Amino acid sequence: MLQNRKAQAATELVVLGSLIILAFSYLINYSEKLNRQQANLQQTFRAALKEARGANNSASYTKLAFRRMASVSSPMELGQLQSFSSSANVFWGNGLNEDDGVYKYQLNEGAAIDTPPQKYPADPAAAGDTSGDTEKELESASTTPPAGTVETSNNTFTNRTVSDVTFTKRGNVTNKTLSATDILQADVTASGSEYSFTQSLGAGGKYYPGTGNKLNRSRSMQ
Repeated sequence: MLQNRKAQAATELVVLGSLIILAFSYLINYSEKLNRQQANLQQTFRAALKEARGANNSASYTKLAFRRMASVSSPMELGQLQSFSSSANVFWGNGLNEDDGVYKYQLNEGAAIDTPPQKYPADPAAAGDTSGDTEKELESASTTPPAGTVETSNNTFTNRTVSDVTFTKRGNVTNKTLSATDILQADVTASGSEYSFTQSLGAGGKYYPGTGNKLNRSRSMQ
């Protein structure tokens, strides 16, 4: 009878322990996701504020970040891929600048690129006959698409991952090493123009320009 009770207690402990580990794993992943989303929001706002102040005008800043989350259950494997997107619009100026402002787009840790809004020809009947006068045509152009215009935006993101796990034994110590590459190919449409990016996974689960970045992890199995 006593042995049966001990076996039952051990089984209950194993089940309860597994549930506790699973709950902590979920909380860690969820809190990490919220933390990265908040960080992306703050970085986007600060970048927009800096651009607006430098231009003495308005600034529109969009940042899209892909992150490899940490894998709690399998730390020697690539974690889940998450995306975080945020936009900020800031005006900082004296109101005397007549330019359209600054428009920026940033993907991951790459440099931000200029994405000026697409210009649409003004209606000749409303703006007057401007044919043959390039300067007047540019002045009368608008960023508002004509009625009936359908704008499409096709954004594609493709990941190519290769990972190798090796075991190295030195004496009584066995080391497990992860070597992984993750190439992100992105084709993005912004303000009516198409842009292409090639980035790779590096430190901190972030993506950096180029294909030379590599993720390496090693731990002792002792």
